[in-house]
Amino acid sequence: MDQNQNRQKMLKVTLRDIVAFVFYHKLLTHYKEKSMTLNRKLIINTVALAIVSFSLSSAYAATKPAGIAVFALPTGPAKTFSVKKSSWRDPAFGDMGWSHSSSWGKITTKMQNVTVTIKMVAKTAGLHPGITVWYRGKDDTAPDTYVADHFYPQNANVYESGAKDETTNKDLGTIAMKVVAYGYDGDGHKDYGLNDDGSKILTPPEGMKAIKDKISGTVTLSFKAVKAGTYMFAVGGFNPAAGVNGAINHNIVTTLSIKH
Repeated sequence: MDQNQNRQKMLKVTLRDIVAFVFYHKLLTHYKEKSMTLNRKLIINTVALAIVSFSLSSAYAATKPAGIAVFALPTGPAKTFSVKKSSWRDPAFGDMGWSHSSSWGKITTKMQNVTVTIKMVAKTAGLHPGITVWYRGKDDTAPDTYVADHFYPQNANVYESGAKDETTNKDLGTIAMKVVAYGYDGDGHKDYGLNDDGSKILTPPEGMKAIKDKISGTVTLSFKAVKAGTYMFAVGGFNPAAGVNGAINHNIVTTLSIKH
């Protein structure tokens, strides 16, 4: 294994450590009350430590989303994605996205410099869609049915050399996903999340892109596919209204078109 591969693996473990620590800290802060019993504290600490253990034990395991919708070109029928309310960016998990609570789609184009437009319409009032698009080029040797982990960053590249199936330990090759575009429904928000002390953040998260069309629950993202090849995207929920049910999945109708 060369030095670059070692650095990539060390960076991945470090990222997992950070995410696990942030989750642990936010969990304790969220449930910190004067009346908290010793048993309740013990339960919370046990859950948080279990998450840390899982994070470290699965350091190089890739995972398969339940399904990846393939969109026909240039314009195919709409597809209904089923997502959890905070699956694109969850403040309770270090502001990462959840791979298995989001829905995934992809296109493969043989043309260069084409414009791709993806429109999402939430069917639940108060749900705000978010989307991230990655390019999987020649450096990406793993099957497109896999993603690098159970969580993902909304605005960053994803890289994992020596990826292995989390169940069979089968060698998959390299997962190399270069971020191309991202954004979320910027309309209808009353707040954007919580500080560590539990107070509300009234400004958009740093590094995130709010897309506004004056209609809450809808968002349209356009980007230029400079290279031919496969573009994969994750769709999920972000900063839902207070009444949105977190125990169930919510539908987002998604359409995609491409112009040469």
